[in-house]
Amino acid sequence: MRVLRITVSLFLGLSAAWGGPGGAGPRLELHQVLAEAWQAGDLDLADRDAVLAWVFRQLPDEVRVYPTENYYYWRLAAGGREIRGNFRPASGLREKGQISFAYEEWQEFPDAALAKGRISAARHLGAAEGLGVTCPDPLTCDVSLAGKTVRFHLLALPQLPPAAPGLLGPGERFIARTWDESGLPFFLCYETRARCFFWVLCEEQPVPETFVELAPGVSLGRRSGFCFWTDPARAGRKVLSAVREASIQRNDYFDGPFDQLADNYAAQVPLRATIEDAFPSLKGQIDLYGYFTSGPDRGQRVALTSYLGYATSAEALAFTLRAAAAPIPVAAIAAGGKDR
Repeated sequence: MRVLRITVSLFLGLSAAWGGPGGAGPRLELHQVLAEAWQAGDLDLADRDAVLAWVFRQLPDEVRVYPTENYYYWRLAAGGREIRGNFRPASGLREKGQISFAYEEWQEFPDAALAKGRISAARHLGAAEGLGVTCPDPLTCDVSLAGKTVRFHLLALPQLPPAAPGLLGPGERFIARTWDESGLPFFLCYETRARCFFWVLCEEQPVPETFVELAPGVSLGRRSGFCFWTDPARAGRKVLSAVREASIQRNDYFDGPFDQLADNYAAQVPLRATIEDAFPSLKGQIDLYGYFTSGPDRGQRVALTSYLGYATSAEALAFTLRAAAAPIPVAAIAAGGKDR
């Protein structure tokens, strides 16, 4: 009998100070496992109920969700395809006894010609679908299906301002701490004069990235592809200036932190008020989490893409150097992206 194998993507290397598993270490992935899984065809990937049941059975009894938008990502290889999906015990949804479940066929190189027949599914799940969802505490969610219960531990990330003195300048405000699916932690900040958001890498703990210096003050993450400007006037903070356009197009783990907001702490951080300050036309049209509550974009999140989407590192470098020379560099960086 052929054996299906799944790769569940966990973000390892998180320190205990950030609520991570202190014993996490390196991970070896074998091509042999993928090659054998690609040949397995005894799971109908177009049957979302079958996929749900199979993936849920493979999960450990306890899992840890790192991204602050509360997506628990997984990857599945079967039948000559790679599927990427997630369970999401979202804030405001799990308390109502529901979670979301979604997956789609992975497309390494986005191409309209390959979109035909692409497998995808998304739905909310609750009691009507045979799922039990309870929350013993605000950062724990127990999900039960077909006699099995999985406990989802959500990331505890106290919303304290940056510890480094001088990290924020006059007219700048700290909004929230977030944890991106790239594994990198960020401070979401706001420039009150220019009314724009910007992202600063949180380096209070070692970050799981190595950097290549493109030019003095401009560095590129070797793993993530994130480009940063080092601000000499603000404690050497690294401001996110650009992310790869390819990652944005294929919606991978390195498409930027625009949507990984501090959902579990939405009642404590001034997100909605700050979005409304940046975009006055949105006043009264978004909820506590920054989702549109009406109109054609209802249910969509305001995307805080305050950085450039770049095709080449040379493009990212040139943009970052121009922004660094502007009167308000973070505002010039924010203008490189679209804030919603």
